[in-house]
Amino acid sequence: MSESCQTRRMFGHNYAVPGTYEVTLVVADRRPVFGEIVGTTKPGGERPHLKPSALGQALLNEELPKIHRFYPMVDIWQVCLMPDHLHMIVRINEPLPPGKHLGIIIGAFKGGVSRAWWQQNSTVSSALAGEEKPSLFEPNYNDHILMRDGQLENWKQYLRDNPLRYMMRREYPDLFQRALCITIDGVRYSAFGNMLLLRQPEKHQVFFHRRTDGVPTEETDFWKSECHHLTSAANSGDVLVTPGISECEKRIKNMALKQGMRLIHLQTDPIGRYWKPERSRFDACARGSLLILAPWPEDIPDFVGNYDRFHFLNRLTEAICAVSHNTDVVVQGLCRAHCG
Repeated sequence: MSESCQTRRMFGHNYAVPGTYEVTLVVADRRPVFGEIVGTTKPGGERPHLKPSALGQALLNEELPKIHRFYPMVDIWQVCLMPDHLHMIVRINEPLPPGKHLGIIIGAFKGGVSRAWWQQNSTVSSALAGEEKPSLFEPNYNDHILMRDGQLENWKQYLRDNPLRYMMRREYPDLFQRALCITIDGVRYSAFGNMLLLRQPEKHQVFFHRRTDGVPTEETDFWKSECHHLTSAANSGDVLVTPGISECEKRIKNMALKQGMRLIHLQTDPIGRYWKPERSRFDACARGSLLILAPWPEDIPDFVGNYDRFHFLNRLTEAICAVSHNTDVVVQGLCRAHCG
């Protein structure tokens, strides 16, 4: 199963009772069969949006309303149709009939859209006459259970902004590059963002212990002095580099993201082919001010505790800060970031 289609089903959760879900369905092989994104991110232009194909229109106007028609207790609160995938927020208001659950509803919907595709695509229908026709979609689907405060509104905003993010990647591809393998000082990383930040001549490691002389570092004069030094350097165009582990490192990282300072951020979560950052880091990528690096899991030691992990990541930060214009950095698998 491809990573874009991994299920996030919560073990033990009852998907037949009232609840709110964000559901993502992906077209097999990422074929852009639902239409194209038109518009521009540039001032004065039409806001980016999907211009649906005939299949996209059938999905929106015919197949999607069937969910509520067959299951009156289920509402579709919001939909974002993209060229090769679909996001929707599904609300189950009352318990589903016996034997039914969210997966059955989504499976029937996928079947209906697939049949509409076969009917519109005579080549597929003729080639598979008398045979079981394939689904248009990748196997399974991805869901998020929306339970936390603010989670629903965050997803609604994400869906509204999806065409905008897609067009930003198209119009400014250099700011949204993805590399599945960059080797720096013998360590392999996956990367997302503005690769040119690696070659910036002035890079500063953001490194703070959690405590200094038994006192939380953020309460010391040392923190105030170093914060002023790093802020001044960043405001002059230098690049800050940090994994953002300790409280002070997080403060500097968040300030850099908010104020548009140049930043290289190390994270331990892998960056795969369809991975994308949350909004604050996405916006920083759009400004060209952020590069996200994630060491390969195979190159991360088994840590005894958080102390070892803390120092390992800061050793990697030192190596990244040492990269210069003539450092040998091996880049493999470089590509434009995929749409969201």
